Amino acid sequence: MIAPPFRPSSALALLLLALAITLPFLGAHHHLPIPTFHQEWLSGALGLAATLTLALARNRSWHVPHTATLPLALVGALWLQAAVDFDIRFESRLVASLYLVWTFLLMLVTRSIADHLGRARTSELLAGALLAGALLLAFTGALQHWAPWLGMPWIFPSQTIKGNVAQPNNFADYLWIGIAAACWLAATRRMHALFLLITLPALIGLSLMSGSRSVYLYTGALTLWLLLCSRARPDGDRRRWLTLAAVLPALLLVLQWMIGTMDSGSLATAQRLAVQGSYDPVRATLWRAALDIFSDHPLLGAGFDSFSRLFFLRIESHPINGAGIPEHSHNLLTEFAAEFGLVGLALLAAGGALLVRGLRQRIDDATKLASGVLLVLGIHSLLEYPLWYANFLAIAALMITLVDNGQWRLPVAPRHRIVLGGLCLAGFAILAGLRRDYVQLEEAANGRNADGRAIAAEAQHAALRHIYLRSLLRPYAALQFASRMPLDSEELAGRLALMKEAQHFSPIRGAVYRHAALLWLAGKEAEALRQWQRAALAYPGEQAHALALLGEAARQEPDLRVFMERCCVQRSF
Repeated sequence: MIAPPFRPSSALALLLLALAITLPFLGAHHHLPIPTFHQEWLSGALGLAATLTLALARNRSWHVPHTATLPLALVGALWLQAAVDFDIRFESRLVASLYLVWTFLLMLVTRSIADHLGRARTSELLAGALLAGALLLAFTGALQHWAPWLGMPWIFPSQTIKGNVAQPNNFADYLWIGIAAACWLAATRRMHALFLLITLPALIGLSLMSGSRSVYLYTGALTLWLLLCSRARPDGDRRRWLTLAAVLPALLLVLQWMIGTMDSGSLATAQRLAVQGSYDPVRATLWRAALDIFSDHPLLGAGFDSFSRLFFLRIESHPINGAGIPEHSHNLLTEFAAEFGLVGLALLAAGGALLVRGLRQRIDDATKLASGVLLVLGIHSLLEYPLWYANFLAIAALMITLVDNGQWRLPVAPRHRIVLGGLCLAGFAILAGLRRDYVQLEEAANGRNADGRAIAAEAQHAALRHIYLRSLLRPYAALQFASRMPLDSEELAGRLALMKEAQHFSPIRGAVYRHAALLWLAGKEAEALRQWQRAALAYPGEQAHALALLGEAARQEPDLRVFMERCCVQRSF
């Protein structure tokens, strides 16, 4: 087969996409209220830059993958929920829509790149980028363990190995994506076996030292993937795939034994399995709660971003032993069932059918790479929510496009370039505004500026007020106000309205007890006691601190003394 001609614009776009799935995983800056903001922002900016090159390139036509319509269908579902008066915040709908449109653009660009540079070149560079990113992330995890004195801004400070992604399961996920890329590069003779012998032990070993129990699932899935890929190869090449399928689980077991023998300072995966067992009662409870929500709202679901709020209201039926209120049910299927109902599940099924069709129609090297990476992401998505982060979502979008064999041809007219360029410029403007607002939000939330100097309370309040009134980050400003809310009777109606808004977005530990006290002051005694009971089930460790706050506030508001006594009686049962 003759290789397609080299196109500089497509090569530049591919480089930007490679950076979008690499650099964001290496940033060490993770602070509340949105620990992943800067990493996701960078991925978003690089994705838009890649799309802009497509708008400026002189292509006669664009090919839209069939699966690229799924993000747009989800946008339609979001606004359909709003049209039928679902209780969804405008900011949440808009931000989710922006993520989904961005995903569509990434898929459009990826298909264009594959058409112009060839699927082989495209997959080879993407695999190399994923492997390089995984090795660099593994290096940050190693430095956390063996050179913790380095610290910020180069290495995220942590007593356990979680790399610069600052989360052990996300760390293990990305390392195993790198392992899939490394196996693919070696099996297709794009990487020397000697380099593979160096990279695999490092990636597998550090993923084990992170303590993520998903490592064993990834091993089994990729071993099966290697075996299936071997069936589609000529006899001479099949041996490489089969050898890797035999080596991968054996190497994992050897490294697990070595870590347990030589390194007692880390909580490795096998130790977590021995201490906690393979069964996770918290996740199982979250899944049951999501299905309970689905049973109440089967058609369109309860509405996007509603799981936290509805789980808090159901916590008496689904206790999780004080583990807090999660923002997600930790399973892609149960989350879609709860928040999008049968419509959302149908969209997932349609996407899965398109991917299966793509696998059946064409199994080349690019498809094999994509299926291996998607296996890792798919397993992680059934246990957590990596696709809710832009940097992981970008990987999924690129790989899905490589698998999907269907497309619609769109002849390119000047108006199409103008629309696409306009979308990119609008996206950059939104990103610039979000970054400006988030820097203010982060500094106000943490009480310190970038230089580490304290910010006066009045300045914090002014910054939060500005964001609350004028930014897409308004819900996060509402959470900050709610967690600092004074417990007195002044402007009680307005304070309760803000508390309700904050809890609707996320029932955080710093606000749920305060909300109960304000409900009591408003004369809503039964509702206040119920709110306190739910707060105590969600955050039992915060109850003593909340009672101390009530004691201080009772000096000015004697009614709170009675509430405090009732809460103490309730606590004793």
